[in-house]
Formats: sequence, C-alpha cells, structure tokens
Amino acid sequence: MATGLPGRLNRDLRRQAQWSIVVTTLEILHLAWPETVADDRVTLKTDEDRITDVLRWKMVEAKRKRKVPSEIRFEREPQSDRPEDNTPLGLIDIKVAYTWNEETYLTMECKRIRSTDNDLALKYVRNGIKRFASGKYSAGHSFGIMVGYVICGNRSLCIDRVRKVLEKEPRTGTGFDPDFGWQTDHSAVNGQELQKSRHAQRQFGKSIELLHAFLQLE
Repeated sequence: MATGLPGRLNRDLRRQAQWSIVVTTLEILHLAWPETVADDRVTLKTDEDRITDVLRWKMVEAKRKRKVPSEIRFEREPQSDRPEDNTPLGLIDIKVAYTWNEETYLTMECKRIRSTDNDLALKYVRNGIKRFASGKYSAGHSFGIMVGYVICGNRSLCIDRVRKVLEKEPRTGTGFDPDFGWQTDHSAVNGQELQKSRHAQRQFGKSIELLHAFLQLE
C-alpha cells in the first residue's frame, strides 16, 4: 500500500492543479461573456464558430484585466492530429494552454443550443460530449469544458433537453456515468450555476469530468 503512495499523491496534486486551471478559465469565461454578447458581431443568428472567435478574444482581454498567470493562453482551433498519421482528429474550439508541454491543456468545446427541438441538443452530445468520451478531445485528461450558447429565452429548458438527450444516447458512445449523473454545481465559480457530468474514456481506461456552462445569448 505504501509503495503506491507517491504516485497517488502526484496524481492528486496534478488533479488539484488542473482543477485550478478549470476554475480560472470558467471565471474568465463568465467575465468575458457580457462583452461577447454586447459585441455587434454576435446575434442570435450568428454561427457558433463566429461567436467563439469573438469569445476567445474577449477572454484574452478579461485575462489581462484579471491578471492571471501569463502561462495561461487561449488558442483558437489549433489542429489536433496524431504525429504517426495524416488523419485530423478535429478542431478544438478553444484550447487553454498553461504549460509548454503540448499534451497539457484544457479543452473548451462550444455549441449553440435551444429548447424548442432536439437538433442542437443532439449536436451538443454527438459532436461535443462524445468527442471527449472517445478521446478525440482531451485524451486521458481529468477535466473538460462544454459551453452552450443559449439562443432561446429559456436556459433551464435547454439544460434539461441536453440532459434528456444525453441520457437516451447509447452509453457505449457517450461514456456517460449514470451513478455520477447530471449534477448542478454552484461552488466552482462564485455566483454561477454550472452542470457536471462524468464520462468513461474506455480506450484509455480513464474517465473525464465535464463542466457545462450554458450562457444566455439574448
């Protein structure tokens, strides 16, 4: 039992350090969001890539005002690919780099969402959550962030719709942990409500915890 203690302590310390980056990123996200919504380039009809372009730079500005460590960098859609082949794994919406190690980063995936139908909720799950579960994003990482751009007037119904779609999708694809469930969190970021879910990355024998931030666009 004692033999594994140093390794376990190192894992715990790494997880604590990663969690502090998650919290800092979410705080900056919420600081930057009002400025993003106020930008003339962002409307209810703006596509999610354009919204994310604006959000990324607003987060850079908010980071400067908050004076967080300069090592934290918000990078827009770097190409994620395996060095051994030429097949791209996809584009990360916002890659939060915080060391010079290319394997050490936090992924933010952003999707539009509305409460009136399942189309966007399915994309949120299939083109967002499932990419974390498959290891396409954040392979072997402890945490990831999903951002939902709420383009209707009912944030609560959007959250509920995503939950229902997630629970109905095959767990072989989503890796959804029903015991962990779909949790509401008020403690990670002061004054902000987040949702949390946990997903198995079976290929790596690990699980990743996702923090979901649903942000009202109106």
